[in-house]
Amino acid sequence: MKTDLQKKIALACKLTDRDQIARMNELHQTIFRKVDRAIERANSYELIFQKPDSLLSNELTEFIKFERLCCPWLLFQLTYQPEEGPISLKMGNSAETREMVKLVMELDKLKKPR
Repeated sequence: MKTDLQKKIALACKLTDRDQIARMNELHQTIFRKVDRAIERANSYELIFQKPDSLLSNELTEFIKFERLCCPWLLFQLTYQPEEGPISLKMGNSAETREMVKLVMELDKLKKPR
């Protein structure tokens, strides 16, 4: 049975292909486990990856691609620090989009294995 949180996310998402949805959910699980710090701002969330592994850049690019299909109104900013420094992903451009990002992150926390 779907939770209220899952229903809200499903209503907002414009992605309809089952394989793409499955891959997007897999990416959510993978990427959100790698977050070292999440910073909540007035209009966005910034996810910080302090020590990115060799797969993270590709995972983030694919994640953004799917999220843009799902939520075409959402703003993404991907920042790479010099050398092998941290990578950050900022998502959102309003209080409403920040809340949607928060809902997605909370939903993914519920799915994490214990």
